[in-house]
Amino acid sequence: MSDEQDEPTGRKLPLKLILIVLVGLAVLGGGGFGVRVFLKKRAAAKAATAQQAPGSQGAADDDDGDCGGEASGGGEGEGASGPPVMVLTRNVNLSGPRLNAFLHCELNILFCDAELGKLAASDKASPERSEIQAIVLDALTGKSVEDASDPEFRESLRQDIKDKLNAQFGPKPLKPGEDPPKHKKPKRPIKDVLIVDWAIQQ
Repeated sequence: MSDEQDEPTGRKLPLKLILIVLVGLAVLGGGGFGVRVFLKKRAAAKAATAQQAPGSQGAADDDDGDCGGEASGGGEGEGASGPPVMVLTRNVNLSGPRLNAFLHCELNILFCDAELGKLAASDKASPERSEIQAIVLDALTGKSVEDASDPEFRESLRQDIKDKLNAQFGPKPLKPGEDPPKHKKPKRPIKDVLIVDWAIQQ
């Protein structure tokens, strides 16, 4: 009788051990993924600050001048890090002789306008976030493998996206009798568009 009672518990022990090992592996895998995402965002933030530093030392053109002073949109809760960075990762098909060629890219959008940056970089859906995504996708689609392989094209694409975003979100002229907005927008609300990942797969 006692042998029959010991046998089921003997079978449960390896099953419990296997379950514990599987749960432990799942936790470790999830933790590794979280660390990877954290390190990627940290690298993006470092790239953003590295890009900002040379611009402030060199020629202080209109783009850099627009981000200073009161026009940046009120710094409450921003701390020393400044406005948020919107990270966009996209995969788009490339036109060409091969049907399965596509481009994987990651763009970081830096904002002069802190209020716009908070709306766009938020995980929640917003009209501003949707408009930015549509403009970026429109700029990326329909390109060929040759275009995507050209570094000069990549630079012109980056500048084109930046110009379109600034045209979309920049201040609009006031209509007759309209009061000026409480939140003063900078002339160019998008400070820069950085391409931090660009891979062509064929």
